Amino acid sequence: MAEDKPDIGKLVDEAAKAIGLPIAPEYRDKVLLNFERSMAIARPLLEVELDDDLTSAPVFRP
Repeated sequence: MAEDKPDIGKLVDEAAKAIGLPIAPEYRDKVLLNFERSMAIARPLLEVELDDDLTSAPVFRP
């Protein structure tokens, strides 16, 4: 099965528009490259299956 590859350009353009961040044309290629790298770094973490019964750790208060 082929993995669906998101349209990085569209993701970046829509996110920038949503937060009102203009991206100069001369920087767009580098922004896309950094977004792709960020996705590659996050991918293994997002693939970890977590048990539905897990609870967060208590907050330490001295």
